[in-house]
Amino acid sequence: MTSAVEFRAVSRHFGATRAVDAVDLTIAEGTFFAMLGPSGSGKTTCLRLISGFEKPTSGQIRIFAEDVSAVPPHLRNVNTVFQDYALFPHMNVRDNVAYGLMVKGMARAARYAKAEEMLSLVHLDSYGDRKPAQLSGGQRQRVALARALVNEPRVLLLDEPLGALDLKLREAMQDELKSLQKRLGITFVFVTHDQSEALSMADSLAVFNNGRIAQIGTPTDIYAHPKTRFVADFVGSSNVLPPALTQSLGGPAKWSSLRPEALHPAPFGPITGTVTVLRYLGAGNRVTVTTQGQDIAALLPMGTPTPDIGAPLTLTFDPAALHVMDET
Repeated sequence: MTSAVEFRAVSRHFGATRAVDAVDLTIAEGTFFAMLGPSGSGKTTCLRLISGFEKPTSGQIRIFAEDVSAVPPHLRNVNTVFQDYALFPHMNVRDNVAYGLMVKGMARAARYAKAEEMLSLVHLDSYGDRKPAQLSGGQRQRVALARALVNEPRVLLLDEPLGALDLKLREAMQDELKSLQKRLGITFVFVTHDQSEALSMADSLAVFNNGRIAQIGTPTDIYAHPKTRFVADFVGSSNVLPPALTQSLGGPAKWSSLRPEALHPAPFGPITGTVTVLRYLGAGNRVTVTTQGQDIAALLPMGTPTPDIGAPLTLTFDPAALHVMDET
C-alpha cells in the first residue's frame, strides 16, 4: 500500500520544549487516520508539520515519497480544515469555496462551477449566495470542507473541526465525514482529543503523549490491547491495575488493563469490595468498587440491580478480558 505521509525521526523544538520528539509515522494512502492525545501531546504540531505551517527541527517529512521538509505550504498537495473554519465573513459561500481557485487564476465561470460541485457534495447546493453569518455551525463546517476539497488535495488535514459543535450535531458530522472520505478515497488526517471520535471514525490512529507516539494501530487493537498505562487510561478510561492486583486476579505480576464493560456482578468472583461511587449514565450505571486500596469501575447495563453506596459488591469477568501490558 502506498504511503501518503511519512515521518522519519521528526522533531520540532520550541526552545527547550520538545513539542514533537523523534516521531516515526507512516499513513497509508486512502485511509482515515486520526491523531489522538491530550492538549500539548504533539498531535497538532504534527499536523502543522504536514501542512508546512511548521518546519521540523530535525528529521524528514515525505508526502507521496517526496521530501517536503523544506517545501512551503502552498506547494504541498494538502489542504487544512481548521477548528474555527476561518471563513471570510464579507464573502458569500460560493466565493469562500472558490477562493483558492481564484488565487490560482482559474476563470470565474469555471471556478464557480467547481464551487457549486463541491457545495453539492457537502449537501449545501442552494446556499451559495448566503454569508457565513447566516449559517449554522454545522453548515459553516461543511463550507470549510468544500473550500478545502475544491483544490483537489491528495491529503486533507482536519484540525479538531468538530470541537465547536454540540454533541448531536458533532455525531452527525462524524458520520458525514467518514462517508465523505470513503466516497472521495483521499487520505484524511484528523486531529482530536476526543477518544470516542477517533475510535468511531478512524481506520487507524496514533495516540500521542509528551511529543511521542505511545501507540499506533487500529481502533480495535488500541482499545483492546493498550501497550502502556497511559494508553489504557486515556483511550476509554480502563481500569489500570498494578502488578500485585493483576497477580491476585490470575495474571502475571505486571501492570494490566481491564475494561469496565468486561466486569459484571456475580454471587462469587475474584473482585469483592465496597461500592464507593455510583453514576447514572442513561443506558446503565457506572459503579466504582474499592478493593485492596484500588478503585475498580464496572458498567452495569440497564436492568441490572443497582447497588447502594457503601454496600459490598462482587464482580467477575472473563479471564481473556484481563490485558497484561508489556510497558509501564
